[in-house]
Amino acid sequence: MKDGATPNGLRHQRHLAAFTLVEMLVVIAVIGILAAMLLPALSKAKQNGLQISCRNNLHEMGIGFTLYYSENKEYFPAPGSKTAYGPQPEDWIWWQQDRDVNQSSIARDIGKFNAKVFTCPMDKDALALQTQGELADDPYRYSYSLTSYDLTSTSNNPGMSTIITKTRQVFPFKSTSIRNPSAKIMLVEESRETINDSRWVPVEVSGSGSGRHTTYNYVTDRHNGKGDVEFADTHIEAVTPKFGQDPTNSNPTY
Repeated sequence: MKDGATPNGLRHQRHLAAFTLVEMLVVIAVIGILAAMLLPALSKAKQNGLQISCRNNLHEMGIGFTLYYSENKEYFPAPGSKTAYGPQPEDWIWWQQDRDVNQSSIARDIGKFNAKVFTCPMDKDALALQTQGELADDPYRYSYSLTSYDLTSTSNNPGMSTIITKTRQVFPFKSTSIRNPSAKIMLVEESRETINDSRWVPVEVSGSGSGRHTTYNYVTDRHNGKGDVEFADTHIEAVTPKFGQDPTNSNPTY
């Protein structure tokens, strides 16, 4: 072999090495394109999985409510009001930080309390609050609330919870009093904008005439613009916040 000559085998190896580098770059580019195409689908699949967990939570709580009122002459538990009526022994969940949540009416009926059952896995605010100790404003650390209209001017309880005042006046509400239970929201995945206790007041009207004012507690929109709710017949749907603002979908007496 002459000086400076390149053996055929070595030249062939260099050719293969150069080709492999180009091929690798092509493969990396293809993988990047495929990843960009697959990520939205994977993200959607993950969100769907988390929503299934949310619905399973509502299903389990619904069983607890069914057991509760079947054992209590069809009466609903109290709503767990923060300010309007205050905490009561009959509250469906003892959510306040100075109470033993295991003694809750519904927690007792579904076994030992598990925060995951009362929390949507997509509710990051609730999950964060659960890692913190006592807080001055005593926030609600879970995701779901019970439909509960205020007493009327004639002290009638529209439902869906049993109202007990701070002076222990009891205004019971029975499950058998619900008109068209398949169309009335019982448990709601409430928006973090309005949830401050375990009581969902869909529509509240105060004042009269020009001073009349309407406020709403909203259904969340964390599941692609919708939130999960359980109706009084225990079936579960995802509905829009606007759906929750219509009292015909939540007021048991309509």
